[in-house]
This record gives sequence, C-alpha cells and structure tokens, in this order.
Amino acid sequence: MVFKKDKGEKLTREEKTEEIVGDKDPKGAVAAKRNAKETAAIVWDKTCELWKKYELAVFAVVLLVFAMLARGSYFDFKSGDYNSFLVKWFDEIKALGGFKGFASTIGDYTPMYKYIITILTYIPVDSLYSYKAVSCIFDAVLAFYVGLTVRHFTKSDVTALIGYGVTLFLPNVFLNSGVWAQCDSIFTCFTVMSFYYMLRGNDITSMVMYGISISFKIQAIFYAPVIVIAVLRGKIKLTAFPFIFVSYILCAVPAVIAGMNPIDALLGAYLKQVGEYSRLTLNAPNLYQFLSDNYMTNEKISQMMVFASLGIAAVIAIGFYKYKGETDDKKWLLTAYVFAITIPYILPHMHERYYYMADIFAVIFACVYAKKAYVAVLTIYPSMRVVMRYLFDYKNTKIDFRTLAIIMLIGIVALFQVVYSEFSADKKDKTELQNKNLPKEEEKSATD
Repeated sequence: MVFKKDKGEKLTREEKTEEIVGDKDPKGAVAAKRNAKETAAIVWDKTCELWKKYELAVFAVVLLVFAMLARGSYFDFKSGDYNSFLVKWFDEIKALGGFKGFASTIGDYTPMYKYIITILTYIPVDSLYSYKAVSCIFDAVLAFYVGLTVRHFTKSDVTALIGYGVTLFLPNVFLNSGVWAQCDSIFTCFTVMSFYYMLRGNDITSMVMYGISISFKIQAIFYAPVIVIAVLRGKIKLTAFPFIFVSYILCAVPAVIAGMNPIDALLGAYLKQVGEYSRLTLNAPNLYQFLSDNYMTNEKISQMMVFASLGIAAVIAIGFYKYKGETDDKKWLLTAYVFAITIPYILPHMHERYYYMADIFAVIFACVYAKKAYVAVLTIYPSMRVVMRYLFDYKNTKIDFRTLAIIMLIGIVALFQVVYSEFSADKKDKTELQNKNLPKEEEKSATD
C-alpha cells in the first residue's frame, strides 16, 4: 500500500502511522494522542515557569530545613549557662504561677525575654528544648532579614540567598541557639530589621524595631551611634526618633500590669548587669587580653576604660557625622559594622558572645563587598573560636587569646581602611570633576 499526500508526495513515517491508526480507530485516537502530547508539553512548560519563579524560595526552604536539623542534633546539649541560670529561672517562674509571679525580679534578663520564658512555662515541653526552639525561630527570621538587606544592596536574589544561607549556618549563630540556648539572635534580629527599614526610608518602623531590640538586651546599644548619626545627618527624621522610647516603654507595660515595679521593669535588668562582672574581659578577644591577670579586676582601670571607650566611640561618630560627602547606603553599612565590632573590642567586661551583632553585619558586608570578604573572616574567626572553646573545651584546650585579639585588631584596621577608601572616593571624584571643568571655565572667561 502506497501512502501519498494530496499532491502525490510520500508521507512521513509519523503520518503513515497516524493514517493506519486512523483507519483502525475512527473515533480519533490520533487526535487524542496529539492532545496528550500538547497537554504534557503545556504542563512541562508551566512547571518550568513555576520552578524558575520559585526556585530560590525552594532553595531557601531546603537550607532552612537542613539548618534546623543541624541544630536539632544538639538539642540535648546542656551548656553551663543553661544549668546555672536558664533552667532555674524557668522553674522559679513556673513555680510562682507563670504570669502571677511575674512581679518577682528573677534573673538579670529584661521583661521582654521573661515574657517568653513565662509563656514557655505553659507549654508542656522540656525547658531546654523550648528555649532553643524560640532562639532557632529567630535565627530563621534574622537570616530572612539579612537576605532582604543584602538584596537591597546588591539587587541580586542569588546573593541575597547566599547571605540568608551563610547566616543560618554561621557557627556563632548555630552555636548560640541550637547549642547554647542563648537569645542573641532575638535582639540582633530586631537591630537588623531596624537597619533594613532605615535603608528603605521607613523611619518610624526602624525606630520601633530598635526600641524592641534594646528592650531585649543592652548589647543593642552597640548600634546606638548609628541611630544618632542618622538622625543628625537627616537620614532618619527627628520626629521618628522618639518612637524608640515609645516602643521601649510599651515593652515594659505588661510587666508593670503584672505587678512589677516600673523602675525594675524599665531599667532593673540593666542596672543589675552593670558591675555584675569584675573582670575586664570574659573570654572576649579584645584589647584587655594584653593586660596581665593582675589588672583584670582593677576597678580604676575599668572606670577609666569605660569613659575612654565612650570617648573613642564619640570621636568615630563625630568623624562619620562631619563627613561632607553624600552618605549612601553602603556607607551606612560600614558605619554599622564599625561600631558593632569596635565597641566590644575597646569596652571592658565583654563576654565572648558580644561580637554576635558584628558577625551578622560582617556577613552583610561580605556579600556587598565580595572582594573585601577577608575583612569579615578576620573578625568572625576570633569570635567563633572563643565561643567554641567556652562551649566544648573550656577546661581542656588552651588558646592564645592574645593571638585572637591581634587577629581581631587586624580585621578592625582592615575595615577602617575600607571605610577610608569609600569615604574618600567622593572627594577624589569631586576633585577630578572640578579639574575637568576648570579648563572650560578658563576658556569661557578668556573668550569673554
């Protein structure tokens, strides 16, 4: 049998098959086969479109799952802080009847974190797991806002995903929540939110977030110079500034309603923390590692260095404030990183985990200044090393704190070099522009 088209042309093999099938199945099997292929092609195209649209979101979820599984592997680990403080606070608040006993001044934490502890006492879960679960949730929120901040700078979803993923798996973030059961991710999360909304021009939201941040932990004060400079330079409207105090006071209101003394609710925890530790450094890789142990509890040195640190911070702040060029978003990032890393380096009585906020700004910095990522490594490594020693081998491994302090100092100096380069670039560009315009102006005056 010869198969031909209308014009006498030979049919293709596919057409032969379809004609034969058509002869045997007059009900349209060929059409059904074509429709099935077309439907499959449409489904595949739609699937590809959805994948391209949401692939980064899928990657983000996968990273989050693995990050939480990694933390879960350490959920049974009990740190010294948990055994000595956290579990006792939990048990005491629970014994007092939760919110009924909130008026007591248990521990040295602020009302905001005690709200969380109190709520956890009503959940039938071991306090070790509930503490860690809350911190891990804020790890995820923190990583999300780091990603948003990185995307604001780079306009790249991929780079934002990298910042998000690095934050989730950064040793100090992982160790702080999943191992240590500490809550530094909470106040740092609100600080990063404040920074992000400042960049976006949402001044009131930014101030509210910072008020919440400082209501959790006093270490949020490391970011305070950025707020002051931003207000003075007009980055943040002066009318938005009071919202820091509004949100801070509102955070204390539930504690007062529950019966806590207003002064204790507002300042009690911070007044208790001041002078709580006598050593000039508590495993922090900072300048006090260069002092002899004979001076570690010297009260006069402590007082002198507190004022000296405030003076140094003020000088740096004045330098940023008096800068005559335009302060773009990258310069604000450098400003935040500088204060987050410099203040705990020069301030006495710092713990090993007080570089937590600096570590997060270092991640953002590394994503924005990829070629300068070594600066972030230099500041993150000493911070990570002292935390690991404290948690896992405090009594068994000796580390050279002075070496770590030197590495940290090198990182700080390198950061200041980047700051100088960035802030002097505008002056150089302005001078070059003036030099280009100068001959034209001279030529014009000669013509006149």
